Amino acid sequence: MHIVDAGSINRASLIIGIAQPALSQQLAILESELKVRLLDRSSTGVSPTEAGRRLYMRAQVILRQLGSLKLELNEAADTIAGVVAVGMPPSYGASIGNVLLARVRAEHPRLLLQIIEDGAAGLASRLRAGVLDMAVSPVGLADPDLEEEVLLQEELFLVRAPPLQEVPHDLSRLAALPWIVTSSPNAIRDLLNAVFTQAGLEPNIVAEINSLPMVIRAVQQNLGVTLLPQAAIGEALAAGTVAISQFIQPAPQRTIHLYRRRGKSTTPGEQAVHGLVIEIGAALRASVGIK
Repeated sequence: MHIVDAGSINRASLIIGIAQPALSQQLAILESELKVRLLDRSSTGVSPTEAGRRLYMRAQVILRQLGSLKLELNEAADTIAGVVAVGMPPSYGASIGNVLLARVRAEHPRLLLQIIEDGAAGLASRLRAGVLDMAVSPVGLADPDLEEEVLLQEELFLVRAPPLQEVPHDLSRLAALPWIVTSSPNAIRDLLNAVFTQAGLEPNIVAEINSLPMVIRAVQQNLGVTLLPQAAIGEALAAGTVAISQFIQPAPQRTIHLYRRRGKSTTPGEQAVHGLVIEIGAALRASVGIK
């Protein structure tokens, strides 16, 4: 795992404090035992083969489970401990992720919470591989192996720098605005494209930025407008550094799902975190007036 993360045997040897020849020998022994090549070598470093990628994903699960087991065994029987990994899109890092962390620290201090931000495709892949125990996803995952719950439904707003200017109501003028978006595949980007495509229009995309904080900063600097749920811009909205208005009528909405692997036995820690995510979703619905 360290070699793959570092992209180099030399760099990995420095990180974990094992001499490079010894680390190379351990890798060779592992490949010999498994009878597969795990890494492709090149002059610039190493990259995992398909077998190496699968082992890397499985190793993440094994090491996380081992760490969780050690925590559980070292705690009293009535103490909730272990490791729980939750995935979510960047747009919910503050409104769900930070709130979840605060609740876990206050209510279950012996529980180690892992929060992993990713897009819908990455979250689905990590959940199926067992790297995640549950995932908040803005995209429906049609997978019989996953258990789905609707966490909330949210309206999407046009976000721009204050003061809020008059927002055009016809689609052609809306399409002409300087749009700052996330590159596809992305649920909000796909929804934005669908709105204009149905009208035979193409939005004026001036930038594609795969970083929510950077998108918000660009809007604050009046470099363009974007489309986001209110939960994603709560701090900026409260500070008055961005303004929102209705995008179109009826307002576009997206459904936020909570997924877990079907039939998987759950630990007390996973059950506790699942309950907290459901509570936070309900509080979020009430606070921003969404369904």
